[in-house]
Amino acid sequence: MEEHHNYDKKNYQRFVEDMEDAGLEIHHYRGRFYWEGPSVHVDDLQEALCETRVPCQWDSLGLGYVVYPKG
Repeated sequence: MEEHHNYDKKNYQRFVEDMEDAGLEIHHYRGRFYWEGPSVHVDDLQEALCETRVPCQWDSLGLGYVVYPKG
């Protein structure tokens, strides 16, 4: 079960709205360089990147990608 998070940064909120509208499940990600915030897990980067205007970055997990807004 995912923990619930409220994101106060506008671009994080927009990212969450865009991904939910696209039908992608939001995850809370604690990533590289101590980054922490909303993310989606996808097999194809374009599946997430084409759904938002929020600048994003991603990490490759070997079996897909974690896409999240730039801090």
